[in-house]
Amino acid sequence: MITAALLTCGTILSAQTTEKSVREIVNKKYCDKLLEKGNLIFTHEDGSGNLTLLPESEYADTIKNNLVEKQDKHFYFTYETLYFIPNKITVQRSSEIARTISKLKGIKYYSNTRKKEVVLYKRAFLIENEKSITPLEDKNTGNADGLILYCLTDDNSFGQTRYMLNYFQSEKELLTVFTNKDGIGLGPIKVITPDSLVINLLIEPCKEGVVIYLCADLDCKKVPGGREKITETISSRVEAISKWFISMM
Repeated sequence: MITAALLTCGTILSAQTTEKSVREIVNKKYCDKLLEKGNLIFTHEDGSGNLTLLPESEYADTIKNNLVEKQDKHFYFTYETLYFIPNKITVQRSSEIARTISKLKGIKYYSNTRKKEVVLYKRAFLIENEKSITPLEDKNTGNADGLILYCLTDDNSFGQTRYMLNYFQSEKELLTVFTNKDGIGLGPIKVITPDSLVINLLIEPCKEGVVIYLCADLDCKKVPGGREKITETISSRVEAISKWFISMM
């Protein structure tokens, strides 16, 4: 009995020691500021593909390779945000949250145009494929690694938009990749074509809590006033998704 207990204790301690510290995950140039503020944001408009806040991750190359192809004479925008939350969460629980698409319904964001909080997604649910509009129940059990799902959101500004969701899950990390399968418009003009907006959501539990990294990358047609509207709209949505995930922890 004593031997078994010692072996069990040793296994637990071994698992704990393999968990990284936040300082092993976050770039040392930004770690102190992140721990002080809890959240950092960087934006880029040069289309260079440089990701300033990208943590040390087994999925770092996947995220870099997910950046969308940039077209000549278009507007490029990359939004990065990094959170440190001093709450413990498992990779499996993160995976379950990231697949509970129905809970996106009703989340709010601050609209600079209206100067108040408004509902971001009037509807949100899984669908069978990128052409479907029929709601399905959430599929949020088991390991998500290699899973491909599709969802539909009824966005306050963009209207009905379908996304492909790719999941990468290991023992220590979770990556969810959202890719738009419908054109996204400002009014009647579809300024973002299908597959030209990618949002990466990376979750890395650590000894002190959890590091959450979101990166939205897009290629957009140039239209009068489009730059300001798109940057505001994408930034607000990424922030809303971040806060939604944190609220579900």
